[in-house]
Amino acid sequence: MKKLLALVMAACAMTATAQDQLRHIKPASIHQMPKITAEEYQKSTELLESEDLSPATAQRIGDISVYTDLYSGFCSWYCGGVISSVKASSCLKPQGRFNYEARNAHDFNHESVWAEGADGQGEGEWLEYEFPGSCPRITTVNILCGYVKSDKAWRENSRPKAIKMYYMGKPYAILELEDSRTLQAFDVGVLGPHDDSAPAWKLRFEIMSVYPGEKYADTVISELYFDGIDVH
Repeated sequence: MKKLLALVMAACAMTATAQDQLRHIKPASIHQMPKITAEEYQKSTELLESEDLSPATAQRIGDISVYTDLYSGFCSWYCGGVISSVKASSCLKPQGRFNYEARNAHDFNHESVWAEGADGQGEGEWLEYEFPGSCPRITTVNILCGYVKSDKAWRENSRPKAIKMYYMGKPYAILELEDSRTLQAFDVGVLGPHDDSAPAWKLRFEIMSVYPGEKYADTVISELYFDGIDVH
């Protein structure tokens, strides 16, 4: 029994050491959610294209990083970047007309979300993205953390505090998220082979700890998407 206990303690110590050795990454940039709705933004961009907005208003609309990424249709890493699949360890059961599937975390719609469906706060639950070997390389992970469609929904639901990121099946880094209703961008190095002959590869994002919601234990990610190189 003493030998078994010693082995367990040694294994735990090795795991803790490995965790400590992982690179901890804080957001390189943080962008607040806009005070206008997505519909108002889209109407404004239509006016922007027709040059019916004042220069000051046009500048303000162009500076909304969150909606520019999600709704503008401007050229980005996704001009060449390909996601083969998005999977999750669990999903909250649908409620009325709303579902909480893994694909919602990568649909470029901040009002649809992935919510884990496990008991408790969701520690250990994950999202996993698969890419073809030929996919352009990734340098940035962008996360809209929590249920960002409204301040009320954001406060009531839990949000990830730390996410362990796996690259090609191995622990790679720990992303440390601020507790704010924002788009947080993480510089993660250069990931992916970008080789037509290379096999598919994966990134997994595992919830390590959370900021508890005021009403619900479900931990939510509204969007998790990428930027990178090799496109232009």
